[in-house]
Amino acid sequence: MARTPGSPIAPSTSSRSALAAWSQLVWFVVLAALWSGGLLTLPTDPDYTAGEILDHLAGWMETGVLYPAPGQGDTFRVLNYPPLSLLVARGMAALGATPLLAGRGANGLAFLALLAAVTLWARARGARGPALAGTVGLLGASFPVLYASGQLHVELWAAAGTVAGFGLLDRGGSRWTPWLAGGALALACFAKHTQVVPALMALAWAWRHRRDAAPVATAVFVGMGVAGSAGITAAWGMEAWRHLLTYTVGTYALWNLAFQAASHVLPWVVFLAFAVVSARREGATAAKDPLVWYGAGALAWSLSAARLGSSYPYFLDLHLALALWVGPRLFGGEAPWKGAAWRWLLALQVVGANAGTGAILLRNLTEQRALAAALPELCASVGGAPGPMVTEAAGLARACGRPARIHPFIMTSLAGQGLWDQSTFVARLRQGAYGGALLPFHPAAPDADDRLRWSPAMLDAFKEAPKVEEEAAGYWVARW
Repeated sequence: MARTPGSPIAPSTSSRSALAAWSQLVWFVVLAALWSGGLLTLPTDPDYTAGEILDHLAGWMETGVLYPAPGQGDTFRVLNYPPLSLLVARGMAALGATPLLAGRGANGLAFLALLAAVTLWARARGARGPALAGTVGLLGASFPVLYASGQLHVELWAAAGTVAGFGLLDRGGSRWTPWLAGGALALACFAKHTQVVPALMALAWAWRHRRDAAPVATAVFVGMGVAGSAGITAAWGMEAWRHLLTYTVGTYALWNLAFQAASHVLPWVVFLAFAVVSARREGATAAKDPLVWYGAGALAWSLSAARLGSSYPYFLDLHLALALWVGPRLFGGEAPWKGAAWRWLLALQVVGANAGTGAILLRNLTEQRALAAALPELCASVGGAPGPMVTEAAGLARACGRPARIHPFIMTSLAGQGLWDQSTFVARLRQGAYGGALLPFHPAAPDADDRLRWSPAMLDAFKEAPKVEEEAAGYWVARW
């Protein structure tokens, strides 16, 4: 490759570029601190999946079972993720933290690990000073990066391992580097098993362009994968693999892919266009670049966002690859491309993405504060029974001190695929065995998202409830 690790991408940086780079880094740090700090004061996380993961963590601590069969203990939930992130959170809970605080703390560590991995790879590619600051700072323009931080989630651990693995393979220079790279790529897969796709891209690049490191990295990756899989089976049995494989197939729709791409690719479309054009101009050099392999693989894999229920995590790797490609070229002074138009377009993209990301995060904090204020009324609206609670938001149930009776989206998906018989649950719902159902919609007027999260039979049961009461914060209670 034309670039050698440790050599700066740009020997000189204009004062204007330097100011922009450091300003972008400050923006990122301030926004991340405000977002994560704001969430720490609230009893719920805004993301739907974050509430489910919290429910899994708390349920594991209460029952000792992480991957229960749906219906075991009269709760209906499925954990679609490997245990690494929850193991870290469980360790923090063992130190005395509540499940919510432990989960947020574990994800905070993942966020720091991701920043370290991005910094490592950017430095391995020669970014220094303002170029490095601007590259890391671009993460402040990424909704997938920032929204995941501060909440209980799994994808930051997965992305950190992948970026670290790529970066270590790209860096070379030590006999221990391939061992660390293979280990990082394997750990990423134990945070999120679909991360095996970018991991295989990293190993494929190594076999093509870093033959000296490829055998060891591959052996470590496979060895840790076999050992970790055996450990999961020994700890949780075959039910864990039903959760991770059988129950995660899902259903697909092109309209969902279009919607998710519009939400998470369109806000960075100038970055994407620039990356494609500049990579083509760099020709053979770009073809050998592991970052191009990572970005191309992430772009192709983002097509899996056609899966119903997909969201921002499907585009996290793409955003990281684009930040690592665009950052040094935008903030590093002289660049291997010509034309002021690109620089202006990229600058406008940064400003627009900064503003959009900040506005969306502020809106989420505002909504969560309103929910927190209404929490006592909402918790009381379904009665004081200590048993599981029927509600769409598992995080809300846990904020009320109760487990969620059902995680509706995944169970609706399984019912539609014939993997779960919902008839007993629906019959008991109609009999009033589960008490009232707390819903963020009027039972007679569910919208498109509600129809994805609740099956037609469940929605009919809500609609037929003899008593419906409006509660605070846009919630309704259906009673039988």
